[in-house]
Amino acid sequence: MALVSLQEIHIAFGGPPLLDGVSLQIDKQQRIGLLGRNGTGKSTLMKILAGLVAPDAGTVQAESGLKIYNAMNREKVPFRPIHPEEVLIHACGPTVHEIPHLGNYRRYVVSDMIRRYLEYQGFRVRQVLNIVDLDDRSIRGAEQANVDLPTFTEKGTASFLGGLATLNIRPDPDYPRASAHVEEMIDLAERLVEKGYAYEKLRSVYFDISKLSDYGRFSNIDLNKAKTGTVDLDDYEKDSPLDFTLLKRSTLNELKRGIYFKTRWGNVRPSWHLECAATAMKYLGETFDIHASGADVVFPHCENVLAIGLGTTGRRMANYWMNTELVMVEGKKMSRSLQNDLTLKELEGKGYCGREIRFFLLGAHYRKPLHFSFGALDTARNTIRKLDGFVQRLLRFKPGSGYADADQMIYDVKQGFAGAMDDDLNISGALSSLFEFVNRVSLPLSRGLFSERERDRIVDAVKGLDSVLGILNFAEETIGEEARRLLERRGVLREQRRWVEADAIRMELSGMGVEISDTPEGVVWRLK
Repeated sequence: MALVSLQEIHIAFGGPPLLDGVSLQIDKQQRIGLLGRNGTGKSTLMKILAGLVAPDAGTVQAESGLKIYNAMNREKVPFRPIHPEEVLIHACGPTVHEIPHLGNYRRYVVSDMIRRYLEYQGFRVRQVLNIVDLDDRSIRGAEQANVDLPTFTEKGTASFLGGLATLNIRPDPDYPRASAHVEEMIDLAERLVEKGYAYEKLRSVYFDISKLSDYGRFSNIDLNKAKTGTVDLDDYEKDSPLDFTLLKRSTLNELKRGIYFKTRWGNVRPSWHLECAATAMKYLGETFDIHASGADVVFPHCENVLAIGLGTTGRRMANYWMNTELVMVEGKKMSRSLQNDLTLKELEGKGYCGREIRFFLLGAHYRKPLHFSFGALDTARNTIRKLDGFVQRLLRFKPGSGYADADQMIYDVKQGFAGAMDDDLNISGALSSLFEFVNRVSLPLSRGLFSERERDRIVDAVKGLDSVLGILNFAEETIGEEARRLLERRGVLREQRRWVEADAIRMELSGMGVEISDTPEGVVWRLK
């Protein structure tokens, strides 16, 4: 039996609620229990109690209800961060040899959603997204363009970062470049050689995969078939064709172009696998929580990054490995080589905005392929427009006396959204909860039944959900004096049943970018 029981606590100080429906119980043994939905401030109260309650008064432990599919074990497991106060994520970054296309961005939108949802749950998140600017394709591209490597890769880097901003992906404070961390890569190769996991041959350094008994288990690769050349076969000799490169001996042309780094083995440059592993370990430590990448690079890249971590520390570099599936076009991977790719600039040129493109990329579960079509993109656009209209109605509402079911609606949407997201980021279920909420709220909203307090709590709830989705605009739309005059004039004409003249004003307003809808509760306008 509880000695103290406080139910449905709500605390706010002029902004979003700090606590929103949390219940607290203290029993006779002075043990503390907290009940509440995700996103209600439960973790905040836990932290407060952890600092205020004496050690002999019990313990307080924050715990997430999130379960994610760990590709390492091929099963859905509870998420337990290494450090409860901060989650560490490595988002496997892009090579920057060309302008990225829509398909390249899906995994970064997904990793951004993972980060946002963890923050919504109350975690502090450190996410590092590296820039791979020393890879083979960048070096070849710079040579073909007859420019130095930094000049060549800066164009691709700037385009990629611009795309992240377009898609409302929260920025990484570092974006570490591979080219700025070669010393760490060489040190990592040294450690692997000293431990017997790597060897030098003809002034290149290779990882000896025979030293790891379970190499290939993560990617479920058949190593016997891999001997035909799917691993890391390059122009150099190795003890085994399965071994992968850590440091490549620079070619004569690379030496002439200054693309080399001096080591005890000679002049070399790092491999893609080593670049990602070294930057992740430098910024996040030898073991971190989540490695987020793409399903198309599980082998050999993720397998090799995993091997580097195991060889260096004896432990897996990340506890959870999450791989996002591809964007498909008519059953084939979106790819520049197949000439079926579209860049963000091309889509913007066709009239689609970043929020619409982001919503499309979020539209299917991250472990399922996402099928691109302009019809699907139009559906995303229409959905965003409907949600924008809902937000604008909330912002321009007229207060009423109150609606009895308002708090229950808010509770239900938070419960449904978090319950779906806790199930391996089930975005379809989460969006269904949001759309159901919009439908339930719309009727009493149109009738002016909500009190101002209830409206504010609804807006706060939607903002909370959008802190995960990143698709809505909460700035109130405004129209000019001329448009307002026309709206008033049209209202008079409708009262006089002068429909033809009223319709002419509707067309005039449409030409000014203002759409109007006639509802039983009055005229609703919105910007196109």
